[in-house]
Amino acid sequence: MTRVGRVPNGGASPLLDYLPHVYGAALAAAGEEEAACAVTQQVFQGPIAGTDRHCQDPRCLVEQAICLAMRISPACPFDAMSPQDREAVALARLAGYSVDEIALTLEIAPVEAKRRLRAGLEAVALESQALAS
Repeated sequence: MTRVGRVPNGGASPLLDYLPHVYGAALAAAGEEEAACAVTQQVFQGPIAGTDRHCQDPRCLVEQAICLAMRISPACPFDAMSPQDREAVALARLAGYSVDEIALTLEIAPVEAKRRLRAGLEAVALESQALAS
């Protein structure tokens, strides 16, 4: 009998232990099950988008799920933000990343990470005001 999560060498892949965390992050970021499933599958299947490296730790897997979901199917209120601001805000709000961690992840300066966080939150505030009027 073959068990789910087994790798060809007979051992369970330790990364599969984090499947619920990755799916949860994808669902929070995408807001819909179909997109979250697609994001989760892509995160576990291959190299990080735009690179030739694979995630080897759970935090990296969650990070990639959040960033990928922001690119393909951002949940409300992230959809009110510009694409570059979404990832910064989502990493802060959903993964608890600091400004320095966001800057490192997105390969930007900390001052740019702060700008993106502020711009993203201002976009949501403006949309909320418009809806209330």
